[in-house]
Amino acid sequence: MMSENVMVNCQIPQDWKRQIDQIAAQRKKQSAQIIYEAIAQYLGEDIQTVDNRLLALEKEMPTLQKEITQLNATVKSLQERLHAATSTIAISDPASVNLTKKVQQEYIYSDENFPDDEPDEILYGFLEPEDR
Repeated sequence: MMSENVMVNCQIPQDWKRQIDQIAAQRKKQSAQIIYEAIAQYLGEDIQTVDNRLLALEKEMPTLQKEITQLNATVKSLQERLHAATSTIAISDPASVNLTKKVQQEYIYSDENFPDDEPDEILYGFLEPEDR
């Protein structure tokens, strides 16, 4: 059911009118829209205006900025710890570097990395090109 809007007239002090006009100018709205939103707020009506959503976001902004700052500090700390741990491993166990290379070489040369070898490649692969 759609409700009809009706015109309501009332007298207000001149000072209020100046304040309403000033708010309307700041928000780039008509004075009537400011009055409408004020009455809706007083009555507890939830009208989602751009200003209401903007105000809610502005209230949430400091919390989000604080969380971002904390996340940045956590990331920096983890990066420093990772760098320190990597340096410690490299310095304290030089054999681990050789072990890593050996594991990489075994992977590179394992048969499962070359599943499509044909029998003739296996038989002739070791011969010099002119002998093939």
